[in-house]
Amino acid sequence: MKLMLVFYCVLLFALACGSPGSETEQVTENGQTSSGVENYILPVADTYLYISDSIGIDMGDSNYVFGAISNATLTTNGNLAVLDMQKTIISLFTLDGDFIGNIGRQGSGPGEFLYPAGIASRPEGGFVVSDLMGNKLINYDSNFEYLSEQTGFYRSPPLAFIAIEGMEIIALKSVVDESEDRISMGKAVGRWTMDDCDPSVTYYSSLSLFDPDDMNSGEENAVLFAASVNGIVFTSQISPDVYSFTSWSRDGDELFTYIDHDFLPERRTQEDINAEIEQVDRRLNSNGLSASALDWEPNPDKFAIRGLFVDDINRLWVSKGTTQTPYFDVFDLSGLYLFSAALDAGLRSHSWNTIIVQDQFICFDLNPEDYPRVFWGDLPGFDQ
Repeated sequence: MKLMLVFYCVLLFALACGSPGSETEQVTENGQTSSGVENYILPVADTYLYISDSIGIDMGDSNYVFGAISNATLTTNGNLAVLDMQKTIISLFTLDGDFIGNIGRQGSGPGEFLYPAGIASRPEGGFVVSDLMGNKLINYDSNFEYLSEQTGFYRSPPLAFIAIEGMEIIALKSVVDESEDRISMGKAVGRWTMDDCDPSVTYYSSLSLFDPDDMNSGEENAVLFAASVNGIVFTSQISPDVYSFTSWSRDGDELFTYIDHDFLPERRTQEDINAEIEQVDRRLNSNGLSASALDWEPNPDKFAIRGLFVDDINRLWVSKGTTQTPYFDVFDLSGLYLFSAALDAGLRSHSWNTIIVQDQFICFDLNPEDYPRVFWGDLPGFDQ
């Protein structure tokens, strides 16, 4: 079962990255050629995101050499926290690129982790880290000192989560229902307190029969989610056919569902499919697993949505799955469309995991061809 959890974690990261699309718009912004990158296709958008800086080097100062970036976020005071799965540490930097220090280390003791998969900053300060192999959530205080651990989760801790007010988290967790002759597996999005391994509220849950001979079984249960600091939750079932998301109150009441009835599904190219297979293979091999032993194939269709995020001024950023480079539809929390935004960073950004945190966008490549780096830049609408 641990092998299965690692595999699903790898697929979760792959889904987060999305895949190249096939935009047909000319590479121009206001009539000017953008970036000058050969074969770079920049989607037409209302506004564009530009990289301010980056961290990560190939060789040299070990504090700037990353092993395998699994996640990144901003602390409440605006510093960058990078979760390195391979080095099993959290590295802190200023947004000017200065190294602050490392937190945690490999191990099974208090404040240590074996397979760190997720991180989120708490509004009250500090952050929480998910240790997949240690089956626990680790809480750090506002001084980034070890505070407490949540253990005893059934099978695994939440894989991804967002910290909200009240020392709670909105989280995605794998769920398993076992009987004598069958196993059902799926995903659930819920709200957890610091002292309970079961959710106090469940917003989304989907289970299906698990087939151990088919690694694609259960793919229909995949879901994306986001939440505001005060606990307004958004969920979107990952689908190649439907562009939609649902809003929930903190207590689990459905507020509304947004559906883009003009969305047109798109097929993926064979080149794109091969790239995802290679990406998952590399990630599995880096974790000591044999990709060839797993009966799994990527979805032949592009996903309508590949990410949901809420920024610090309560705007919902919906990352589209059909564009070649990161592209967002931006809404207010009532579902009113505001504007579109595209990342202007060249063709290299097609494989980046691009997330929205507070007043910044943060990008990193889970399987870079050269060496791991983190990029970031300002979001529009904030006084910089």
